[in-house]
Amino acid sequence: MNRIVIAGNRRLEYTLIQTVRASVLFQALPEGAIRVYAPRGMRLRDIDRMVRERADQLLQMGKAVDRKLSEDRRNHPVSDGSTIMIEGVPHVIRLSRAGRVRGEVRDGALCLSLPKPEDDPSVRAAIRAVLSARALERIRERLDHYAPKVGRTPGRVAIREQKTRWGSCSGKGNLNFNWKLIMAPPPVLDYVVIHELCHLWEFNHSPKFWSLVEQQMPEYKVWKKWLKAHAEDLYL
Repeated sequence: MNRIVIAGNRRLEYTLIQTVRASVLFQALPEGAIRVYAPRGMRLRDIDRMVRERADQLLQMGKAVDRKLSEDRRNHPVSDGSTIMIEGVPHVIRLSRAGRVRGEVRDGALCLSLPKPEDDPSVRAAIRAVLSARALERIRERLDHYAPKVGRTPGRVAIREQKTRWGSCSGKGNLNFNWKLIMAPPPVLDYVVIHELCHLWEFNHSPKFWSLVEQQMPEYKVWKKWLKAHAEDLYL
């Protein structure tokens, strides 16, 4: 749900997500986007008030995110010959000019053809598209493998550009996954797939939930820790 508040002479638009939670979480995203997670049933006017009260803080947080994004892009070039991780293995980026965007992973390289191979945003968009498709293919394979073992079948499965999550499960049993998981070693992707499937049994992070995860992946703590430690390395 998108909402708009006026703070002083400024107009702030934010995305509100109400879920089963105990507190309000404010999140600043690139290009001035704001996301607010609030408890289900909390009055909208109270959420709006909290956003207005934090307007300056949220704007400063957004500027810091944009600065970090620019710095990261300088430190992670996507020019011809640079490298990117795919399924835990470094791949060389190979760029060529063509009338339309095409891409494939072969022989240790990510080969991209596009109209403007010299344009950084265009190259990043092409990489995202190619790797998102590969992520969806791989995630569906792993869901087909683990769903019968977990004993639950998910609803809709989607790949997202999630900023702070690697996966999510809705109350309707729909699963979302971050496309950047395709950069991680395969056991990391497996861990997130298992994690979200187990939420179809337990919509929480209780001991019972973690027991279900452990039944499918006894070493899950290793890959959970790896993901936390290397989250910033899985970047475009």
